[in-house]
Formats: sequence, C-alpha cells, structure tokens
Amino acid sequence: MATVVRDAPEITVPPSSPLDDVLRRVNGIRTARGADPLYSLPSACSAWDGGGCVLERAFEDLGVLVVDYREAHGRGFSFDHGLGDFVREFDAGRYPGLVAGS
Repeated sequence: MATVVRDAPEITVPPSSPLDDVLRRVNGIRTARGADPLYSLPSACSAWDGGGCVLERAFEDLGVLVVDYREAHGRGFSFDHGLGDFVREFDAGRYPGLVAGS
C-alpha cells in the first residue's frame, strides 16, 4: 500500500480584532514608559462617575489625565499615542463593551 504524503495544514489563528491591535499598541507605549502591559483594555465610565476615555484608564498609572485624538497629556508632559482612529471610533460608540455597565 502506497503512503500518501499530504501537506501539513496551515496553522489557523482567529482573526484579530481592531481591539487586539489597539491593545498591542497600548502595551508598546506602556512598556516603553516602564509600566506593565495590560491583558485587556479597562472599561470606561461616564464623566459623572469620575471616569473618562478607556485610554485615560489604560494610561492612568503613567500619570495621563487627558487623551485627545492625537496625544495623551499629564501634568507637565504630552506624547503622541497614534491611536486617533480608535478614539474617534470609541467616541462614536463603536465599542460599547468598553463602557462600564454594558
């Protein structure tokens, strides 16, 4: 009986979500600034509850107070974060699972 040799199947990986890319980028910023990486993005909450943008919470231990579409700002420092597309999509309600209470 002849042995049939077949190609090994390709390794399949679930498609990454836009949030996976954001998390990788957030972790790159965090580790570059000496903070531990995150394993999931934190939930945001309303301004009434004292919260803000999910990225403000992700960068909170770096001293970030405000995140706009291009930069993150703290007392006496700012840096470009390169996450403007995510911030605009988050502001438009595209990621309701990142808002507390969802």
